[in-house]
Amino acid sequence: MGIAITVIIAFFGILAPFVSAEEVADATEKNQILKKFPLKVTQGVAVDANFFYAINNTKIVKYKKETGELVASWLANKKEQAYAHFKHLNSATVVDGKLYGAHSRYGSDPGDCSVEIWDVSANKLKHLKTIRLPRKYGSLTWIDQHSDGSWWMCYAVYGKNKNKDTRLVRYKYQDHKFTELESWSFPEEVVSHWGSFSCSGGSWGPAGLLYTTGHDEALVHVLKIDKENIVSYVRSEKVRGLSGQAIAWDRFSKQPTLWGIVRNKHVSSSLISHKKSP
Repeated sequence: MGIAITVIIAFFGILAPFVSAEEVADATEKNQILKKFPLKVTQGVAVDANFFYAINNTKIVKYKKETGELVASWLANKKEQAYAHFKHLNSATVVDGKLYGAHSRYGSDPGDCSVEIWDVSANKLKHLKTIRLPRKYGSLTWIDQHSDGSWWMCYAVYGKNKNKDTRLVRYKYQDHKFTELESWSFPEEVVSHWGSFSCSGGSWGPAGLLYTTGHDEALVHVLKIDKENIVSYVRSEKVRGLSGQAIAWDRFSKQPTLWGIVRNKHVSSSLISHKKSP
């Protein structure tokens, strides 16, 4: 049977067309692209029940997940004191109607990091708060909440002989403050893939596994935290809908769906069929 072709309205800032799984899935690949939105996104993607959020250095754009319809956009007005520090948003995650963004001033002041929070309930995209973080590890690249309520962040250190110092940190979030609980370095099996870069994305996925990405490879590196709180490498697998940068598990999908980007080309959701527990 021939491949069905879906005609989509061209994107004029209102609708971002998507490509169906039938058009792009390769039967020989375990992971298949479900939807593909041609958008120029530089840093990553976040997702909730109804929307996805395209993350750029100082701009976030909110779209409907099913159609790609543009809902809202936010741009840091750096002339205002509250937003003058914005330089390098790296990733975000949505929890209970709020978007939590990982931000650093990498390039000018790498250790100046913050968590930025937006109200994204209904059709909103309103900045609420900046939470400054201690200068301790490196440049904040991603943030996510574990199912147990703990918060996890990654601080990148760059350079081929330095990026082994990149840190994974677990926090408690209470009274608008992140309190560090524990930190880890990354397994050598993961660090060896980074080249001169570091860990750009991370999201807690099925079976309690942590999926991480580098800067520009179409790979996810899967980690587990055992009962002794040891971080260990599980596997790496190719995902056709992304090429490094920030990722997001769709926790509202009935299928195991991972969102990612290919920088300046598209945002995609991919069916991840390999869920084998370690």
